[in-house]
Amino acid sequence: MKNMPRMQGYTVGQTAKICQTSIQTLHFYDKIGLVKPHRVDGQNGYRYYASQDILAIKIVQDLQSMQFTLEQIGQILKSKSMDSMPELMRGKKAEAEETIRTLETVVGTIDQRLRHLDAGRQLRNEFEHSQVVVELKTYPDRFVAFERKRDACGMEASVMRFMALMDRIKENGLTMDGHIMTIYHEDLLTFDRSDSDIEICVPLLTTKPEPDFTRWLPGGDYISAVYAGFPNEDSCKSLFQRLKDWMSLNGYEENGPVLERYLIDFTHMMNTDDFIVDLQIPVRNVLTL
Repeated sequence: MKNMPRMQGYTVGQTAKICQTSIQTLHFYDKIGLVKPHRVDGQNGYRYYASQDILAIKIVQDLQSMQFTLEQIGQILKSKSMDSMPELMRGKKAEAEETIRTLETVVGTIDQRLRHLDAGRQLRNEFEHSQVVVELKTYPDRFVAFERKRDACGMEASVMRFMALMDRIKENGLTMDGHIMTIYHEDLLTFDRSDSDIEICVPLLTTKPEPDFTRWLPGGDYISAVYAGFPNEDSCKSLFQRLKDWMSLNGYEENGPVLERYLIDFTHMMNTDDFIVDLQIPVRNVLTL
């Protein structure tokens, strides 16, 4: 700087070094009229910046650190007034808080998916494809997003419906919290697979208020058959009959519609070899002492 007369100003290189930015950035600011050098040498085209220009560049950098756009910053610099700044700052704070909420939802979703992936890998390692585990389980009430309608029973229809429901979950800022499920509101042994009363569900973290596409699945006892492999008509009917036989032998009766839980991450649904299915029937004990 000592070789530069003060009145002449600072070169682009010197200004870039002082402001810890690039020469290309300063040229861009000049091009869009955000911060222009106070003097341009008519003979050689060299640009020279005054201390006021350097201050303006620092203000630009400060506002950029708070995510103001260059267009917004240009309007602030031109206004020459701080009267509008509190309102602009409050608006930018609200945007930042919304971004934080969105990222927290993303982190929660990733954590949940990691738990499912780890659990699924452990289950697949433990399972033989011929193995079926039948047991009585007790579940609490489960908060779910749902969509119920008459539809075909099959992979293609189910995937499309689950994708649409997950889009709705995302749009409402909700977080998945469990394995996706299908509920059959008809007799699994006799229902028409081309036109059935089928409900799809995605478990969620609880939220208030509860959106109109959410509900609570009643808790209670469920007889469950967990098996590895892609669910099909024959396997579902065979296992359903096996569970009904178990109920008859142990003094239980059905207490609601049958459901399937898919113990697999949604991203793996294209690989049918990875499927682990939990077929469940809500039951109640009818034995009396």
